[in-house]
Amino acid sequence: MKRTAWYSAILVGVLALPSVPVIAALRFAFAVEDIQADSWAAHGIAIDVTETAADVLALSIELAELSLPDDYGSVHGLRLTCPNALHDAGGWACGDGRLQVDDSPLQAQDATWQGTYAPEGDAQLTIPKLALAGGEVAITLTRHDDAWTLRVQPKRVALARIGPLGRALELPRDWQIKGRTSGSLEITGAAASPQRLSAELAFDQWSYASPDGLQAAENINAKLHIDAQRDIADWRFDARLAWPGGALYSDPLYLDAAQGAIEATVTGRWSQDPARLNLDSWSVLLAQTAHVSGTGRFGGAEMAVEDLTIAAQSDDAGRLYRRLLQPFLIGSAVDDMQVGGQVGVVLHFDSRGVEQAGLQLHDLALSDQRGRFTLGRTSGSVAWERDREVSVSRLEIADAALYRIPTGGFAIRARFAGERFELLEPVVVPLLGGEVALDSFVLNGALVADSATRWQASASLHGVSLEQLTAALQWPPFGGVVTGQLRDMRYADQVFTIGGGLEMSAFGGEVRVTGLRIQEPFGAAPVLSADATLRGLNLEALTNTFSFGRIEGQLDGDVEGLQLVGWQPAHFGMHLYTPAGDDSRHRISQRAVENLTELGSGIPAGLSSTVLSVFDEFRYDRIDLRIALDGERAQIDGLARPDGGYYLVKGAGLPRIDVIGRNRSVAWKELVERLRQIRVEGAQVK
Repeated sequence: MKRTAWYSAILVGVLALPSVPVIAALRFAFAVEDIQADSWAAHGIAIDVTETAADVLALSIELAELSLPDDYGSVHGLRLTCPNALHDAGGWACGDGRLQVDDSPLQAQDATWQGTYAPEGDAQLTIPKLALAGGEVAITLTRHDDAWTLRVQPKRVALARIGPLGRALELPRDWQIKGRTSGSLEITGAAASPQRLSAELAFDQWSYASPDGLQAAENINAKLHIDAQRDIADWRFDARLAWPGGALYSDPLYLDAAQGAIEATVTGRWSQDPARLNLDSWSVLLAQTAHVSGTGRFGGAEMAVEDLTIAAQSDDAGRLYRRLLQPFLIGSAVDDMQVGGQVGVVLHFDSRGVEQAGLQLHDLALSDQRGRFTLGRTSGSVAWERDREVSVSRLEIADAALYRIPTGGFAIRARFAGERFELLEPVVVPLLGGEVALDSFVLNGALVADSATRWQASASLHGVSLEQLTAALQWPPFGGVVTGQLRDMRYADQVFTIGGGLEMSAFGGEVRVTGLRIQEPFGAAPVLSADATLRGLNLEALTNTFSFGRIEGQLDGDVEGLQLVGWQPAHFGMHLYTPAGDDSRHRISQRAVENLTELGSGIPAGLSSTVLSVFDEFRYDRIDLRIALDGERAQIDGLARPDGGYYLVKGAGLPRIDVIGRNRSVAWKELVERLRQIRVEGAQVK
């Protein structure tokens, strides 16, 4: 049998009776063993029509089995009856029909129905109450000429219990899904072509949980409105979702409507051939948190992005951080912050990815809860485009802090263009009574996918107070200021270098670091290598800073082949010594002598228990200390002595005292422990 439209099959089969006058004692009955179609089949069909009075017929249609399409199962024992089908000039009508089903993929049924049929083609079928998944559904089907309307009205239906319909809705079988749905769904069309769809659905106390625990919802209440209309070969649609209650978890994001209701809207057009989705507008509102909106165009079987704009605005960056951003940042350096201010973001995508980006900040403030950094009120705008140069980006920062080291306010003027970021003027940051300046900075590759990140910069420090620095870090107090240059800094191929070296003034002398190189500075085990020279350091300022015990005089030093692996020393050669021709006053205090003795021998000097304890300080001729580390052991040396030992401090005058070392080889861990045991606490020895 040739398949016909499903609504015609129902209405004609039930009500399309001959329009000729009814003859006396009419009875019409026949049976069909099977009817086969491409996707469905009916077995054991019996139809009986009996006249019970003038213009009144009793109708009965029975199907032993109806096999549904697409493996949705079978309906068994279907009986459709009408004991009083009335005929008049307008056609046929049944007001007391009955529908019974012994078994089906949905459930057994015993429902009433009403219907009308006119020979001109008008018809209506109503099933006011079908039992369905713990609730009920009303169905009304009407036809006028070629136009038809189907209305389905579910009431407290548990969709998760519908069985095969659950497959049609792509509901996961192994999820624990609860909740009920009510509302109405209306489809209108002509012939076999739907023309319009509208739906008003309410979701009540919806909950679900995936077996892996990564997806869950609890007590969601929501309302969904959909209106879609065919426009030639396309469909235009408008949808709105209101979500005033309940919570949702989608790893790692957790949203609770109690913290602010959620609303979403979308309007657009869908084309099937070729497949294309145009979003004229869409928006998502998280009350008191953020508003996100935009447009979009997608195409192809995979619905690839052709054009997409996203604009987001939050007048409460703190709530935005806590509700949306923080879950994705767990394990990073910014996963626990206090955030305030306002922020806006605009992104534009094309088929190649992000094509434009913009950021607007107003009084944005960040504070790390672990005390590592803060960013004071920051305002300004940042603009970037992939394919062309854009206007200048500007930020004004009121203040900041890094590990309790505070800064004053500063400004940033820069330009983004493609993969390139460049400072347009130095960034000068007031710092600890002086300033640090990022004089130049050029970044390439970080802003475009599949590009290698590389940058070069230069910086300088001017008059930075060591006293304020050590106070901020709660270290033993230093004295003096630091002034230095960092020239030709470069990062490429995961290697950081300073081509021009690092130069700074400290403790009345000069410190220069050359050959500085860090491989994989952001990796698990960075490798640092460098050489350094110290010239003319004032020992009194240096030793007083550390409460080591006072030493007067000058100090030079050379560090060669320094290598740190994972920021731990692995190799170096260090030589600290009194420079030749130093004619300054040479004095060393009792505490300094004891500390140096412990460093050289590992045995407390106990000088205070000898007769020399009556002297506060001693004259010395020279200081000389050499430490060479290679792997796990360090070699210690100084000025050679005839007896095989070495001088760490060679005395002069009376009373004369020498600091002599005899152990030349020591485990590096032991030497570090000796350094930890040196007494640098409390009052300074004068």
